[in-house]
Amino acid sequence: MTKNNPLVSCIIPTKNRPEFVMRAIQSVLGQSYTNIEIIVIDDSTYEETQKVLDPLGGQIRYIRNQESRGAPYSRNIGIDAARGDAIAFLDDDDLWLPEKTMTQLRWLEKYPLVTCNYITELKGRRYFVRYPDIISYEDLLTVNALGSCSFVMVDGQAVKGCYFDENLKAGQDWDFWLSIMKEKSIASAANAREYLVNYDNGDFARISNTNDMLTTFHTLYNKRRSEYSLNSARGLFFNALRGDESFLLWVLLEWAKIKVKGKGGLLFLAKLVFNKLFRRIEIY
Repeated sequence: MTKNNPLVSCIIPTKNRPEFVMRAIQSVLGQSYTNIEIIVIDDSTYEETQKVLDPLGGQIRYIRNQESRGAPYSRNIGIDAARGDAIAFLDDDDLWLPEKTMTQLRWLEKYPLVTCNYITELKGRRYFVRYPDIISYEDLLTVNALGSCSFVMVDGQAVKGCYFDENLKAGQDWDFWLSIMKEKSIASAANAREYLVNYDNGDFARISNTNDMLTTFHTLYNKRRSEYSLNSARGLFFNALRGDESFLLWVLLEWAKIKVKGKGGLLFLAKLVFNKLFRRIEIY
């Protein structure tokens, strides 16, 4: 994208959490880049959210679903309503840091799909999570290296004709990134290489409440089975296994992933272990 002062559409789905969505909106209004339209899709079952948002008036575009249909449906409504040259998403319990929009727009000049690193908190501890600098389609098949909707900005032309799969029970964001890259023949997506989002990792229920990682991986594999090589299927399998409750199990699983992906052996494993000790997580 080379347009001067492009309009960025920020699509925020929400359901029955007026305090959360107001906080999310304020994080967008606080961006250093200001040419942003905020589109709130209200999937609520009562009117409290609309009442809370009314004082914002023309600062947002408010759309309320006639019945509750879930986050993928709401995001699709937002995509159709968006007028932006670039499209971004924000879950109502996440927060954009002030430089997110400006930073990702610079990267969008070279790559039509841009993610960022994020900060999250688990069990009272703060973690810094880093994605790969460059992500190919093959990379994305094995792990969601673009992450949550809140992290990604997409060139408006790349989004055209692409929608979230409303029939998937899990992994809708991951599947959406894959669809964009495949349908628009995008060779590589990029990471803006800065920590630009405060991410809520699930202490509160999201609109589409699925925390089962195995379900997510299984759902995605079943939909795109024909696209997986043996090696990418192995990578997906090892990424699906979680070793978070046991440090030794985590090390063994990371070593298996390194061997499958050819990431550099013991030195790379040592780097992962060192970073984990300091609560810095690397996705690969």
